[in-house]
Amino acid sequence: MQKIKSGDKVAILAPCAQIGTIHKISAAVKYLENLGLIPVFGRNLLKIDRYMAGSDKQRADDINTAFADSEIKAIFCARAAAGGTRVLPHIDYELARRNPKPLIGFCDNAAVMLALWQKSGIISYNGFGLAYDFRTDSPLDLQIDADLKSLLSGKTYNIKSGQTLHCGKAQGELLCTNLSVLMRLAGTPYFPNLNGKILLLEDVHEKVYRIDLMLQQLKQQPDFNKLAGVIFGQFTDAESDAEDGSIDDCFADFLHNTDFPAIKDFNFGHTASRRVLPLGAKVKIDAEACLLEILSC
Repeated sequence: MQKIKSGDKVAILAPCAQIGTIHKISAAVKYLENLGLIPVFGRNLLKIDRYMAGSDKQRADDINTAFADSEIKAIFCARAAAGGTRVLPHIDYELARRNPKPLIGFCDNAAVMLALWQKSGIISYNGFGLAYDFRTDSPLDLQIDADLKSLLSGKTYNIKSGQTLHCGKAQGELLCTNLSVLMRLAGTPYFPNLNGKILLLEDVHEKVYRIDLMLQQLKQQPDFNKLAGVIFGQFTDAESDAEDGSIDDCFADFLHNTDFPAIKDFNFGHTASRRVLPLGAKVKIDAEACLLEILSC
């Protein structure tokens, strides 16, 4: 992926939920400008169609326009929330394949990232959201800021985080995503090929029994047994009744009869500070050392 440098134009789009007013991302836009980037607003950025930023076709048109424009070097997603899966049939994946550039967002934007990876081989940067990370007057978290700047400049880095579940080492392509978003793609042409992948999962405000069921659904997907490794990020504000068991129970059942390396409590998810990661990039995992090495971005 080409380095993003000062003076480059970057698109700001809303592939998922609506923001309605530019004020919701004004601090984030200023941050990008301070990096030397030139924000270009998508034509439909401020549209409102129920909870989404315009119709499915309008939101996809903004994505296609950004990929078609050679002056646009990256695409930043204004907000996540919901609606990402609805645009997927309207994206021109061949256009994206011919004009690769990173899509940068978080949470529901992972639906678009996964589809772009599966259909076009596009590497995206997951873990930074314009509206999400500038919700208060506080400056951007230092770890998010450092990771984003590294990825934009093409620099790789290593991350030591989490606790070992299954020892082992592996190498593969990283698919970092919200679990709910991933499972909404099951049975569609946009669900990723799991063969040889390192899967990193997180979620927020989900009931423990639903997390359990989604993990079991994932375990029944094609090529699950060909996964190279699994990393569990943060399952923030998970809710449970007494009979639901714990998140650790879900992980244990999911990993039963598997032998790939696995880590839990990795610093990725809906927390104030998190790592920003290149979805689709080549990585190495050493589960005993709780080490993720990013080899490309």
